[in-house]
Amino acid sequence: MKKVILVILYLLGLVLITFLPACNKEVSAQVVEKNIELSIDTRLPKDSNGYSVFNLYSTQTQNIHTISGSIRVNGKIPDEPRERVEWESSHYWTLKYGDTIGTIYRRTWRGLGWQIVDSIKVTNFKTSQVPTINSVCYNSADGTINTVIAPMWNMKGDTMTIVARIGNITKVEKIILK
Repeated sequence: MKKVILVILYLLGLVLITFLPACNKEVSAQVVEKNIELSIDTRLPKDSNGYSVFNLYSTQTQNIHTISGSIRVNGKIPDEPRERVEWESSHYWTLKYGDTIGTIYRRTWRGLGWQIVDSIKVTNFKTSQVPTINSVCYNSADGTINTVIAPMWNMKGDTMTIVARIGNITKVEKIILK
């Protein structure tokens, strides 16, 4: 009798192992429709045309500014996994071969503070285009999104176009660089 019960349990286990994954495949193959809402806030004043205005402040380095926004999926703050937002800008700048891109400082602790021991200039080894916007961000726990633009002084007077995309949703903002 015990052998019969063991055989039945064994066969039942085989049936479950065979058919349960098929059920899971059907469930996971269902596409859940997402209604995505995306809003962008340049956090800049607007002109009479509705364009944002960014007053550049540095003639030597990138002019950094944070752009914010929010995402809602089906009317709610997205939960895990976070939603990926892709960003593009109409402007790039060129980092040329041999340009100094920074300085590395070696320092040591001297009891009352740090003292610089020496420094090394870091130079660029190839010419490359540098985008003026971070290309990707993910929403935070409260649904907010953030990216950074960083135009150069020689772009002053231009109108920068930024584009945010998530799924089939696209938002475009124009920023006048003054």
